[in-house]
Amino acid sequence: MSKKEEVIFDSTVDVDQTIKNVKHFLDVEYPAAKRRAKRSISTISSPSIDGMPKGTPAGNIMENKLVNRAYCRQVAAAVPLVIKECSRWSRHILKLLYLEGYDDTYCIANLPYSDNWYYKKLKPKALLEFAEIYPIDELMVFKKVQ
Repeated sequence: MSKKEEVIFDSTVDVDQTIKNVKHFLDVEYPAAKRRAKRSISTISSPSIDGMPKGTPAGNIMENKLVNRAYCRQVAAAVPLVIKECSRWSRHILKLLYLEGYDDTYCIANLPYSDNWYYKKLKPKALLEFAEIYPIDELMVFKKVQ
């Protein structure tokens, strides 16, 4: 077992891929979900009939919009709660980076640790803690132990 693996319930966590998943989620998907969660429901309307023949779309488009909006609202509400459940330094780092919009330089300046310690230990630990706690989607990547 390498240094970048962790064993949980007979499964090995791929630390690098898990961190990559969490970064993508927090950098791309979470901000998009926050924006979509704020969209007005007034953009959703009943289908109109104009009498012209058309091909029928697959699925229920309005239902998909409502489900997507509900999912986005759930994500937007869950992330701050998950961050609140992390350990002290992980919570501090994640809050500064993803809730308050600061960058790594600001975090390093506001922590009593070196930048090397921040990048090698603190930030990866914070991202892994987030993945362990996040309840909506599975962000952790597992490999079966041989």
